[in-house]
Amino acid sequence: MNNIIKKILIISFIFLSLATHAESDSDSDSDSDSFTQFKISSLQLVSSFSSFIYFEGDKRNQLRLQQAKIKGDQALAKLTVPNPELTLKWQQISDYLDSSQVYQFDVNLEAGWSILQGELSQIIKEYEATLAFEENASVQTISNAKQISLLQVKMETILSRYMAFANSTLGGYGISSKGTPLEQQIKSVSIELQKLAAQDVKYKPLANKWGYIDKTLLAYNSNVAPFVVMHTFEQMRKIIAAY
Repeated sequence: MNNIIKKILIISFIFLSLATHAESDSDSDSDSDSFTQFKISSLQLVSSFSSFIYFEGDKRNQLRLQQAKIKGDQALAKLTVPNPELTLKWQQISDYLDSSQVYQFDVNLEAGWSILQGELSQIIKEYEATLAFEENASVQTISNAKQISLLQVKMETILSRYMAFANSTLGGYGISSKGTPLEQQIKSVSIELQKLAAQDVKYKPLANKWGYIDKTLLAYNSNVAPFVVMHTFEQMRKIIAAY
C-alpha cells in the first residue's frame, strides 16, 4: 500500500511539474508577443511624433499619435511580467504627448521628445534581455505570425530613423550614426520581403508596397518624402493586420 501511495505521489508531482513548466512557457511566449506589439507601437509613436513635428502639428498626425499610444497601452497591459520603469517612462511619454497637443505647436518640442525617446529605447533593450527575447531566431523555429511581427519591428525601426532624418533638415534631434547603417537595414528588409513573396503569394502585396518606397527610403539623406512614406506605411500596416 505504501509503495502504491508513493508511486501516486511521484506521478502527481511529475504531472504538476510538467503543467507548471507548460504554463511558464505559455506566459513567456505571451509576454514575448505582447512585448513585440508594444515595441511596434512605440516605434510607430516615434515616427508619428516626428511626422507631427515635420508637418507642424497637423490633425492627421495627431490621430496617428493617439492610435499608437492606445495600442502601446493595450500591449503593455498584457505583460504578465510588468516592468515599473517601463510603465513609468511610457506614462511620462504619454503626458508629454498630451501636453504637446494642448499648447500652440512648437518645433522645439522635439528636443524634449528626443530625451524621452532615448530613455525609452534603453529601457526596452534591458527589458528584452529579461524576456530572453530572440529577435534573430531562425525562421524555421518560429511561426509565420511571429516572423511577420519581427519583420514589422524592422520596418518600423527604419521608418522611425527615416523620419528623424527628415526632421534633420529642420534642425532635428535624435539622429544617431551608431548601429546598423540605415541603407543596410532597408536592403535587408527588401530581401526578406522578396523571399516571403516567393514562398507565398499572399505576401506579394506587402512586398510590392515596400518596393514602391524602398528607393525613396534610401534617399533619406538627400530627397525626403515623408507624406508618401507615411501614407504607404499606413497601407502596409493594414495589410499586415489582415494576415
